[in-house]
Amino acid sequence: MWARTHCLWRSVGRLGRQVCTTSVSQARIFADRENQFAHGILMDSLKPYAILRPRDSAWQDLPASEGFMLPQPNASAADLYADFLGLVRHCNRLELQISDSRYVDFTRCFCEQLHRLTDEQLIGSLSALAELPAPESPKARNYMEIWNTLDIECCRRIERWSSEQLLLVSDAWYRIGLVRIGEYVWLALKKLGRKLRKLPPEQLVHSMFLCNLLRRPVFEMFDFELNLARCVDQMTLSELGVMAMGFFKTQTPIRNPELLTQIFQRLGSELDTVEDIVLVALLKVLRYSSKLPQVEPLKQLLNALESQVERVSLLTCLHMALLGCELQTCNDSLVERILLRFERELETARLKDMERICLVMALFNITTKSGVERRLSKRLPDILRQRMEEILRHPRCLSNCLQFLTMRGVYDLELLGVALEPRFIKHAYPSGLPGREYFHLDGFARLLGQEYQGALVTEKQRQQMGRLYTQYIPERDGRFKLNSTDRILVEIRDAIALIHRPVTFKHILPQYDRCDIVLCYDHRHRKALSINAEACPDYSGEILTRRHLLGESRSADDQLATVIIVIAGWNNVIRDKERFTGQMDMKLRQLRQLGHQPLVIYWHEWRELENAADRQNFLRRRLSQVAKI
Repeated sequence: MWARTHCLWRSVGRLGRQVCTTSVSQARIFADRENQFAHGILMDSLKPYAILRPRDSAWQDLPASEGFMLPQPNASAADLYADFLGLVRHCNRLELQISDSRYVDFTRCFCEQLHRLTDEQLIGSLSALAELPAPESPKARNYMEIWNTLDIECCRRIERWSSEQLLLVSDAWYRIGLVRIGEYVWLALKKLGRKLRKLPPEQLVHSMFLCNLLRRPVFEMFDFELNLARCVDQMTLSELGVMAMGFFKTQTPIRNPELLTQIFQRLGSELDTVEDIVLVALLKVLRYSSKLPQVEPLKQLLNALESQVERVSLLTCLHMALLGCELQTCNDSLVERILLRFERELETARLKDMERICLVMALFNITTKSGVERRLSKRLPDILRQRMEEILRHPRCLSNCLQFLTMRGVYDLELLGVALEPRFIKHAYPSGLPGREYFHLDGFARLLGQEYQGALVTEKQRQQMGRLYTQYIPERDGRFKLNSTDRILVEIRDAIALIHRPVTFKHILPQYDRCDIVLCYDHRHRKALSINAEACPDYSGEILTRRHLLGESRSADDQLATVIIVIAGWNNVIRDKERFTGQMDMKLRQLRQLGHQPLVIYWHEWRELENAADRQNFLRRRLSQVAKI
């Protein structure tokens, strides 16, 4: 079995170039399908979208000018345009590429005289260009000269074109497939951005579709949000889906809570008929945009989604499961149904989908009546072994899957060894430090002790990760702005110091970014002890055992307690459930494994304490319960 798995990283160098190319092409196929669906929404709408309709196939059979064979520098604009259409028909009939040498002279002449074409002829030329046999590359001879010159001429006319004309020409560039390569669509959107708040609904949706293609905001995206809030009731759910694609692809959250509430309600009321791609787009932007005020509508939508699990695709089910992740809001029944669906169709799931469903199981730390999460977690390592090519294309999916599975208490020594092999790490992160998931995997492997005999990250890498991935130690000196959890940490440290001193902040498990409060206590003499500071440097990436804190000679003394006070912030617990997230749960298990005694204080119970006396009584009571102090 090891021999089969071993070839994963041995094949990295040999397959690297092939992997890169295949990965890009597959991603492009998926993106093109989504874009084609969104464009189809615009084409099928009864609203007056500025769409350039495809030419009737019969135009290829019309009599064609063959003037392109003998180009005339002084030809009229009408003749020049007719000759270009004749060239396109000639390419199609003979199945020739436009890069053929017989078209070089006409290409030069056409590009020189193109500025004389009328607007209609210019758009017609763009439309005809889309009818050519697919070129080998946008840089193919003749083809590049023609589209580049058309791009320049379109840019020259932007200022005198209306919004409708700008969108019509942009649609022609979409049909050619050169939106992101040419300059025209970018500049056209910049002009449209000046009056974005006044655009009618169909032009607003069309503009967002183009932003989705460019995958970058070209102006103040908040103007989109303002106009959308004004005309959201005039749009179909499919059009809202196109808007959602644009918000998500440009990494722009929706900040208007009323607008978010309307989208939640519209989606909930039309769940039975919404198409998969639209549903996924809306779920993505709702997950990306939702904050604490959206928890209630989020819960209602999660409840409503239960009935859709068997109707929609596996990918859509995945995004339904991911919807509550940002706010740690889990509908256990919905997640169980989705996991059962994954269990049936796991063989056909993509590697990236496996990674994300592992995230769902790890984050929500769910235990179902059917036990599906245990069965799925145990099956996944064997499935991963069968996905060598996918793992080579997406090596970080393997390390993420393994990290999430460890949170479920599932690990595979062979796959762990593969992921931590230096050559595989180099393949996953060719030009930088390994990601945070490797900090967790390496820490997990070290805590396995003699059970694990495979590779580990280097000490230098671990030190670098300790400096980069570990959060600062909070203090009141003003060097860093304290967030709410940091303030609670400082308050608890100061309150305990009035009862037992010394106490200190340390990253006992540095793979978890936030530090904890350490109290070493001698039960014999009933007093707190100082830690061995020289053995516990900050931000070193070192896992701190009892030996580090107490010293070699005292580490085995059962009368010396090492109490680790851990703050459970709102993002460490599942909302309205009596359980921690998977990461928090694993942190507590690992602290106990090291011989420490974790004491968990929830953020809300600390805030409820009104004065210093209440806080000290609370801490005395909790220390007595956990460590008999």
